[in-house]
Amino acid sequence: MPPPQHQDNSARLLFLILLIWFWLTPDTGPVLISGPSLAATRLQRQRQAHGVLNTTKWGDFSPRQNDDPQGTMSRYLNLTGFREDDGYGWVDFGNFRDRCHEWSRNALSPANPDDWNRPGPAQFPWKNVTGRVHGEWVRRPGTGIQQAASYNLTEIAPGINWQGGHGDWGRNVTGAHGKIAIHLEEYDTTAEYVEEMEDKEDLRSASVVRETAAYVLVQDEADDATAWNMRLHGVHWPRQGAILLTTTSEKFAGIFGLPHLSPGADFFQSSQKLLNVTLDQVLQKRERARFTDPTNPWTSLVEGSEDPWAVTPHCEYIMYLQLYPLDPHDTVLNNYNNHAREGFGGLLDEMEKELRFPSGAPIKRIPDLHMSLVAWSPDCGYFLESKGPPHFPAVDGEHLAGPKEEVYLYQVKTWLLALAAVYIGQIWLLKAQMKETCTPSTIGRVSFYTAGLMLLADGIIFTVALTLSLADSNMFLACLLVTFASFMSMVIGGTFLSDVYRIQEPERRSRERNRGQEGGGSSSAGTAPGTTQSDSLPRPATAEPPRPASPPIIIPSDQDIDAEIAEVAAAAAAVPTPAATGTMTTPRPPQVMTFASITGRFVITGIVIILLSASASSWAAPIRAFYTNTLAFIYLSLWIPQIWRNIQRNSRRAFAWRFMIGQSALRLAPFAYFYLHKNNILFAEPDWRTFCFLVGWLWVQLWILAFQDVLGPRFGIPASWAPEAWDYHPILREDNVEAGGLPIGLVGSFNESAPGSPVLERARSYSAGAADAGEGTRGRERDKDRERKGMHIRSIDCAICREVLEVPVVKAGAADPTGGGVAGVLARRAYMVTPCRHIFHTKCLEGWLRFRLQCPICREELPPL
Repeated sequence: MPPPQHQDNSARLLFLILLIWFWLTPDTGPVLISGPSLAATRLQRQRQAHGVLNTTKWGDFSPRQNDDPQGTMSRYLNLTGFREDDGYGWVDFGNFRDRCHEWSRNALSPANPDDWNRPGPAQFPWKNVTGRVHGEWVRRPGTGIQQAASYNLTEIAPGINWQGGHGDWGRNVTGAHGKIAIHLEEYDTTAEYVEEMEDKEDLRSASVVRETAAYVLVQDEADDATAWNMRLHGVHWPRQGAILLTTTSEKFAGIFGLPHLSPGADFFQSSQKLLNVTLDQVLQKRERARFTDPTNPWTSLVEGSEDPWAVTPHCEYIMYLQLYPLDPHDTVLNNYNNHAREGFGGLLDEMEKELRFPSGAPIKRIPDLHMSLVAWSPDCGYFLESKGPPHFPAVDGEHLAGPKEEVYLYQVKTWLLALAAVYIGQIWLLKAQMKETCTPSTIGRVSFYTAGLMLLADGIIFTVALTLSLADSNMFLACLLVTFASFMSMVIGGTFLSDVYRIQEPERRSRERNRGQEGGGSSSAGTAPGTTQSDSLPRPATAEPPRPASPPIIIPSDQDIDAEIAEVAAAAAAVPTPAATGTMTTPRPPQVMTFASITGRFVITGIVIILLSASASSWAAPIRAFYTNTLAFIYLSLWIPQIWRNIQRNSRRAFAWRFMIGQSALRLAPFAYFYLHKNNILFAEPDWRTFCFLVGWLWVQLWILAFQDVLGPRFGIPASWAPEAWDYHPILREDNVEAGGLPIGLVGSFNESAPGSPVLERARSYSAGAADAGEGTRGRERDKDRERKGMHIRSIDCAICREVLEVPVVKAGAADPTGGGVAGVLARRAYMVTPCRHIFHTKCLEGWLRFRLQCPICREELPPL
C-alpha cells in the first residue's frame, strides 16, 4: 500500500478566511448594484466640467494672492478644486507661474527677458518628447501650511465614500530631497492643434499644441518614506518645448482646468481649443458605454481607475516641464548639420523622422532629452523642483535627462539580446555537465538546492520575459528570444533536477526513517531493529569471539538494497497474524515529499519573489536597496549548498570546474550591468562597493570548493560537525598490520608468509648509467630523508591501470611528520584505500567510481565519494 500523500489545506484555509471576512464585514457602503448610478453621476460631473472649460476665457481664473493690493478682485472657476470654498492653496499660484517663466528663461536664454516663451533663432528643442527622463528634486514649502484635516472632502466632492480622508494623504512628500523618473508619451495618434493665422510670418509661439501624458515615479529619500507612482495628463507646446501636466481625481478636475494653469494667454487659447475637442470625444464615448465602462479615463492611479464607492484621497500635482534646446555646437550634430539642407532645425526633423520611421540612416548618437521641472501641489502646499543650474551647480545635478523612447527601446532590446546570449551559454555549460554527471554515483554528489536555486532563477526570468513579450509589442521579438532561451534552460535544468531528486530519494527515505527511529521512544532503544529476543542470550563457550566492529560503510543512495529490504520486511510485519492480532502496531512508513510538490513550492516561491520585486519600486529607498542586495546575495550563494553537501558526504567535487566558473561568471554578468553601468535601463543608481562584495563572496565560494577538491572536503572541519564517513586517504602505519588497518597489498611487505595478493614489492633501482641519473639521485635523497623521519616507501601494483603505486608508510612507533598538515594531505592524495582494504591510484579509483560503486577486485560495495 503506498504511503499517504501530503494534503494541501491552503485552498480550504483561504476559502474559510474569505467566508469569515464576508460574514463579519459591516454593510455600511453602497452595494455593487449602485455602481452604474455612481458612474453616471461621475460622467455628469465631467460633462459639466467640460462645459465650464468651453465657456471660460483667459483671466476667468485669478485666485487671490498674498501680494495682491487691497481691493483686488479674485476669480475662481466652478470646477472641483478650483472653487474658493474648497480651500486649496491657490495663494501660491502666482509663485508657480513665476517659477515656470524663470525655468523657461533659463532654458531658452532669450535676448529679451520678457520673451521667455520665444526660443532664439538657433535654438531647437526636440519636437517629440516621447522618452524617459530622471533626476533629483528638492522640496520647497509653499506660503500657507495645508493640512489634510482642514479639508471637507464631503463638500468638495459630494456623493463619494472617502476612505481615510482625515489622515495623511497619499503622495504627500515630506522629505527635503529625492529622485524622480518621468515616462512621457506622445505618439502618432496623439491629438494636435495648429492655430491658423492670417500672417504666416507672425505665428504665435504657442499656436501648435499636442496632447501628452506621463507616468511619474516620485521617490522620497527620507528613511521612513516611500515612492509614489501616478499618471498625469496634459499638453505640449513643441515650438518652445513647454509641457504642462496635471492630475485628475474626484476632488480635483485638473484636466478640465488645465488651460487656466498655463503660463500665458496664447498657451491658454491653443490648449483650450485642443482639450475642448479631445475631452468631448472621450466623454461621448463614455456616454455611449457608461454602463459597461465606468472608469475614469484621466485617473492619476497607475493601476487603474478609482473605485467610486471607496476613494482614497491623494495630493494633487501640477507639473511644468521645460525642454532645453539641443546644442548646435555638439560635435556629432555639427557634423550632420553641415550636410543638412534646411539647417539645424531641418536636421532635427530628419533625426526625429528616422527615429520614428527607421530607414537605415547612419546616426552615430542621438542626444538625450534634457528638461527642468517645477511641480506644485495646490492642496498639500509645497513645490518640487529639479536640481540643477542656476540654483544648484552642475556637479550637483543637471535637472532631468534621459534617452528618447526609441533609443531606450534599443537599449532594452540590446540588453535582452545579451541576456539571451547569457542563457545560451548557461545551456551549453549545463548540457556539457549533464554528459559528465550521468551516472547514479556522480548525480548523487550534486546538491539538490544548488541546482534548484539555478532553476528558480531561470523560472523567474522566463515568467517576466513572457509577461513583457505579451504586454509590450515593441519588445516582442527580443523578449520572445529571452523567453525561449530561459525556457530551454528551465526545461533542461528541471530534467537534471528531477534526476537528482530521483537518485537521492533512497537517501531521503533513509534519513526520514532514522529520524523516526530516534523519536520512537526509549523502549526499543536497547534492541536493534529486526532482532529477536534469542539474540540477547549468552553465547556458547565454544563460540568464536565476536569480530571487532568494522569501519562504518556508507551505502550509496542509488544502491541502498538493505533499505528496500527493510521496507518490505516492515510491510510484511504490518500484516496481523492470528496469534498476534491486537498486539502488533503498524509501523509508519517514512513520509517523502514528491517531486511534484517540490515543483509547486518552486512556483509559489517564484511568484512571491516576482510580486515583491514589482512592489519594491514603491518602497523606501533604504528598504528597497536592502531587499535588492539581499536577493542578490542569496542568489549568488548558489555554491553554499554544494559545499555543505560535500562536507556531509565527504565528496570532493560534484561539478566540473568549467561549469562552476562559467555559471558563476554568466550569472554575475546581469548584476554587473545594473551595479556598474550608470545609464542602465532601470535607472538604478550604481553601487560598485556592493558589487565588489558580491564578487568577493562568489569568489570565496569557488575557493572553498577548490580547497575541498585539493585538501579534502573535511579538511579543517571538526569531526563532531559532520557524520561518520569513510576516509579514502588514511595515514598508513606499520602498527596497524595486526589490526587490519593496512591495505591487503601492503601486508605482504611485512609478513612474507602471507597468502598471495596483487602486490609486487620492488626495490628502487637508481643506476648511474640511467638516462635520468639526476632524478635517481634526488629520489634516493628523498627516500633517505623519509627514512630519517620514520617513513617507508612501499610499492604496489594498481589493479586498474597495472602501474606501480608508491605508498608512504609510517614506521611502527614513529609519528607522522606531515599527518596533520597540508603536505601530508597532498601526499596521501596519491592513493585511495577502500573499506575492503584494497589500494589504488586516486585518479584510477575516482574514474572507476564514477560508473560503479564496487571494488574493482572483490566487488564489495563502496561508499560514494
